[in-house]
Amino acid sequence: FRAKIINTYAWISILLMLIAAPVYVSQETFSLSTVIVTIAAIAIMFIALFLLRRGKISASGVIIVTIGLLLISAGTAGADGVRGSSTVAYIALALLASIIVSLQAGVIVIATSIAMLWVLAVFEVNGYITPNLNVGPFNFTLTLSVNFIIIAVLIYFSTNSLREALKRANKSEDGLRESNKELQELTQNLELRVEERTKELKERTEQFEGIADVARSIASIQEMDQLLQAITKLVSERFGFYHVGIFLLDNNKEFALLQAANSEGGSRMLARGHRLRVGQQGIVGYVALHGVARIALDVGDEAVYFNNPDLPETHSEVALPLKFGHEIIGAIDIQSMETNAFSQEDVDLFSILADQVSVAIQNARSLEQAQRALHEVEVASRQLTGQAWSGYSESIRSKGYRYDGIKPEPLKKTTKPANEQESFTVPVQLRGQTIGRLKLKSADGTRKWTEDELAIIESTAERVAIAMDGARLLDEAQRRATRETFLSELAAKLGTSFQLDSILRDTVEELGQALKGSTVTFQLVNPSTPPTLDNNNDSSER
Repeated sequence: FRAKIINTYAWISILLMLIAAPVYVSQETFSLSTVIVTIAAIAIMFIALFLLRRGKISASGVIIVTIGLLLISAGTAGADGVRGSSTVAYIALALLASIIVSLQAGVIVIATSIAMLWVLAVFEVNGYITPNLNVGPFNFTLTLSVNFIIIAVLIYFSTNSLREALKRANKSEDGLRESNKELQELTQNLELRVEERTKELKERTEQFEGIADVARSIASIQEMDQLLQAITKLVSERFGFYHVGIFLLDNNKEFALLQAANSEGGSRMLARGHRLRVGQQGIVGYVALHGVARIALDVGDEAVYFNNPDLPETHSEVALPLKFGHEIIGAIDIQSMETNAFSQEDVDLFSILADQVSVAIQNARSLEQAQRALHEVEVASRQLTGQAWSGYSESIRSKGYRYDGIKPEPLKKTTKPANEQESFTVPVQLRGQTIGRLKLKSADGTRKWTEDELAIIESTAERVAIAMDGARLLDEAQRRATRETFLSELAAKLGTSFQLDSILRDTVEELGQALKGSTVTFQLVNPSTPPTLDNNNDSSER
């Protein structure tokens, strides 16, 4: 705005001075100084325009106000003096200064104009300047009219600028009001969103805590049926679901078999052996085939899944795969009475729960397999122990010992005490097989054995069993070593013989020496001849 005023004022001033120049030249009062001043003023105006083009608006305005102040003062001094109409131009110059420079510049121009008027008045009184007081009324009126027009134009620009500023202020105020309104709405929306987000985060936190609680609770359960039932019950109670069921795939991965459920409808389905064909029935069958979670709602094409008469209140369902590594072992089915109860965030959350359940199921299966294998090993070990001791006990001449307080005496055969009720018997067991009995009889029939005595007796029986088995194993090892030594020596001796007669002789000799009290016979037979009675008798003698 200031640049526009300066540009307009400068060009109008230049135009007026160019028009007035011929008029001044034709008058009798024309002088060379007037031409010089006019040319100088035009040059200064061009300098101001040059500065304006360079963006120096304030400097250009100061130059224009300064040259105007000098021209008005010179015109006042050379025309009709301080009492003439040209003094009104000081007011116009002050308005111009306040518009194109600043309010302070306008005040400075007023003060300078007053000072110039006093200086001119002093000069006029002292005769330094001689004003032309014989100005005609038309010239006087023309001068005043021009000054008033200039003042009116400047007042118009200033008031118009003020009105524009007020309009801009009003628009700014309206814009600010709208911005404040939008800001308030945004603040309210933000508060609502923060509240909703906080509520959502709280719900998610509670769900994570629920998953952690379920995982901790099922971690200590090792029996499969108890584990599956506990999972369905805990998930339903912790998250408030209508129905929770666990399906496991059969060995052929053809059907998903319902193994546990928390609802009454689920119990009925368990009773009749509910199963779903993999990849063909329900979202559980879909999940069991593809291994990805799926949500079903009671609208659209998926409403067909909610026709189960055992679960009539279901309105939302989500099924998640149970996977161990890359293997799908089943699915967990969660149903709710609320519509649109599950979202993708819920799927991501309950997938963590499904992974925990899968690990717990696999651990229970591994434990069952380990227990089954351990049981089979124990049974086999018990059988082997029984077979080993049944043959070994027959080879022992002494079947036991009896101590009556004086000295131990061997037992020739197992005898039953006269009064079985008066004796205390502790079985000596090794790997579940009873290999002996430890009997104690008190001289006082009314004696009651203390806990320390019973503990000593039982610990003795355990250690006796271990020691006896160690002795048996050592005896068997020694026998095996003797046998291997004999066979090794026999093989070495026979290896040095290259005649059939010496081989036969050495064989019966060495075998007869090893088997004390035995007669050994070695007879060659024709493989194509059937065995005779003599051959059988000979065989019995070997």
